[in-house]
Amino acid sequence: MRRLPNLAGILGAAVVPALAATLALSLTAAERPRLVVAISVDQLSAELMQTYGPELTGGLARLMREGTYFTEAYHDHGFTETGPGHSVLMSGRFPAHTGIIENRWFERASGRFVYCVENGEGGGTPATSTNARFLGETLGDWLQAQAPGSRAFSVSGKDRAAILMAGRRPTAVYWFSGAAGFVTSPAYADRLPAWMMTFDAGLKDRFATRSWLWTKAPSTPEGRVATWTFPGQVIRNGALPRLVQGAGMPLDKGFEARFRKSPFLDEVTLEAAETLMEAEHLGRGPATDLLTVSFSATDYIGHSYGTLGTEMRDQVHRLDRTLARLLEAVRRRDPGAWVVLCADHGGMDIPEALSDNGFPARRIDVPVFLKELREALKVAFRVDADLVEDSPEPNDLYLREAALKAAGLDRKAVIAKIQAWLRARPEVADAFTAEELAATDPAVTGSPRDSSLRVLLRRSYAAGRSGDVLVAFKPWTVFGVPPTEWPTGHGTPYAYDRRVPLIFWGPWKAGERPEPVRTVDLAPTLARELGLRPGPVDGRALDLLPKR
Repeated sequence: MRRLPNLAGILGAAVVPALAATLALSLTAAERPRLVVAISVDQLSAELMQTYGPELTGGLARLMREGTYFTEAYHDHGFTETGPGHSVLMSGRFPAHTGIIENRWFERASGRFVYCVENGEGGGTPATSTNARFLGETLGDWLQAQAPGSRAFSVSGKDRAAILMAGRRPTAVYWFSGAAGFVTSPAYADRLPAWMMTFDAGLKDRFATRSWLWTKAPSTPEGRVATWTFPGQVIRNGALPRLVQGAGMPLDKGFEARFRKSPFLDEVTLEAAETLMEAEHLGRGPATDLLTVSFSATDYIGHSYGTLGTEMRDQVHRLDRTLARLLEAVRRRDPGAWVVLCADHGGMDIPEALSDNGFPARRIDVPVFLKELREALKVAFRVDADLVEDSPEPNDLYLREAALKAAGLDRKAVIAKIQAWLRARPEVADAFTAEELAATDPAVTGSPRDSSLRVLLRRSYAAGRSGDVLVAFKPWTVFGVPPTEWPTGHGTPYAYDRRVPLIFWGPWKAGERPEPVRTVDLAPTLARELGLRPGPVDGRALDLLPKR
């Protein structure tokens, strides 16, 4: 790849920055690839790459072998969930600036928890999901604004992943919605294109007439085989084969739940991406097309079976093959195409498995935890009312303003009591008030390995959306005492959730890069390589060495 000349040195300091930037764009227009593909693998932690990477021979192995592979890439914010993580990747901004602080947060105006991509009118279904709550812009927005004729598409197994990688003004966005196949919403188009309706019809026919049996691939070594029994629930690892859907079985919510936590979700997402590339002629026009693809099955499988069971091991091997097929399809369309791979967050193993191996893992019964907090506040302030809102995950705690006002209580005194109570709890690492976080500088300094809990939570804090007190629980903590829908999860400010792979595959020198970097560096790096002017970003452009 030809590097740009130093325009400032050639033209002198008298050249205004805007003019210099315009000239830089004109110099690189012919050098841009016709296709750029940004891949996110939901819950693909650096730990999974290290554990299973040496066994792989397909697409993931190819990216590690042929790409610029940053092995120490970190999400440098506190609440490592799918919505926030995907909002970061293509924007280069922390959740504090994208506004996507968690998957859900309490909306004071409506008095309820809102979903990060639900429609801006305060409700709706996945069929009406939008980017109304996302703030800022993404690489796709910069590309379309500065490179005439460029387009930006997005496809995923999850609506929030597709929408938050797509940005403000994408060409089209699609996500999986169970038996209906892949859908979009009126925020992007009045109806699906004919090619997607044809694809969905074929997919629905396969759902209805084919048996979907998840068997362990022959190339996958055996993983952990274990069983944990709880009242009303049994968690099994190594129980392959699993029947996901039998021919003629109802295409109901049960089908969708089973299908999502199987490798088949990634397979149909790949098929949708391939169909999109062909139907929309990606990489065949005069300008650069951007396609973002988020594969979601690893996350559902991780939540359901943990990170070290046979299920996850087989999923990573199948993902390796899925990515091999995608890379071949991309390069067929444009031999000079660029690919970048990252993840929205990591994940942790089943807490019981961690405990068996000496980790201080624990589960928190959230209703009991909140009840104990409320009772402590009632005693301290001699009131009968509950002063804290309900919450499915008490990372953010919100005061009940009406109850405070009715009791004539001082907000600061109540917040101080909540913070003190939290800091005395054995399962809590630290807790910070909204005022403390608002006064904390979120700017990047030092290594992301060393970011403090206070700074990490500051980067997950947005005034008006976040709670009155933000909580960092201790490592290896999971919300929900079984039976629960998801036996394990993520969302913490610790390395097992923050550290993910970051690989650039294109005209750059291959090799591992061990220096610590941030996921907010992805978007400004691609922008620089494409000769684009990014909007405000929290990251920096990484130095990608050209191939010799």
